[in-house]
Amino acid sequence: MKTKFTLAALVLCTLLSAQKKKNGTIYIEHPAMEVVEQFNSAFVSGDVEKIKSLVSDDFSWRNSTMRDKPGTLKQLLGRSNYLSNNVENFEIKHYGGSYPDAFEYEKDNVLDVKTYTWMTGYDKNTGVALNMPRYANFRVNENGKILSMNIMDDQVLWNKAYDAYGTKKNGVIFKDHPLVSKVRLLMRSYLTKDIEEIKNNYTESTMFYDVMNSDLNEFKTLEDEFADFSKYMELFELLEINESGYPDVLDYEGDNTVVISWWNMKFKNKTSGNIAVIKQHIHHAFNEEGEIVREDYYFNPAQLPK
Repeated sequence: MKTKFTLAALVLCTLLSAQKKKNGTIYIEHPAMEVVEQFNSAFVSGDVEKIKSLVSDDFSWRNSTMRDKPGTLKQLLGRSNYLSNNVENFEIKHYGGSYPDAFEYEKDNVLDVKTYTWMTGYDKNTGVALNMPRYANFRVNENGKILSMNIMDDQVLWNKAYDAYGTKKNGVIFKDHPLVSKVRLLMRSYLTKDIEEIKNNYTESTMFYDVMNSDLNEFKTLEDEFADFSKYMELFELLEINESGYPDVLDYEGDNTVVISWWNMKFKNKTSGNIAVIKQHIHHAFNEEGEIVREDYYFNPAQLPK
């Protein structure tokens, strides 16, 4: 039995070995990498003559959206010229522990340089930040000229950068709306000082964000929010709530609807008797059922009466 197992193991090892076939070499250092590095530097600086000297006569390039025709050298030079003149702090650099590799394929007799970089900068005309990973494959010929370039980067972010030059509607603003009435009634309920009545305007899953006192993306639950509110009410009496201007409903295209509102709130310090009016800005987000799913509010606690 042992002999049979030994024979089977030898056969398996032989089969696995037969499935392996070398097709070239990977280099961590190679002259083609220097060519690619020069190309990226020239692209960032807008040195079009340098780019021309580094590519072949039949150079072409693609990104992930180019299904039919590749891009031309003229188009690439145009992009380099625009980005170098309009993107502040423009850089294409290797990030983290990444570095380029050169793949020399024996079967096809081709040489590819693969880079793993990060592109940064912001458009000085629109303020859009071009902060994205940029993976690229450069095919280099035997004369050290770049034959082609294939890029994988964030096309959604590129589209955002392009769209920023135009005007695009993203919903409707309402001055009067049922959700405005809902927010007004919510704010009036605070004057009752009845915690349970106020909480009825929310759901058990409503999230709260205190802009002045919360960590980034750290939300409070309904119970946490009203535990904090109760502590305030031990020290202060809420005397008045008045609209500052009027609320707006922002009905975005898609599923998002929010109400933004501004309020003047008069508080009395129960110990000193001092009275002060503080300003509060509130952002309420609603679901399709008209329920408040999130409340973001801003006020300066330093304005409360001493």
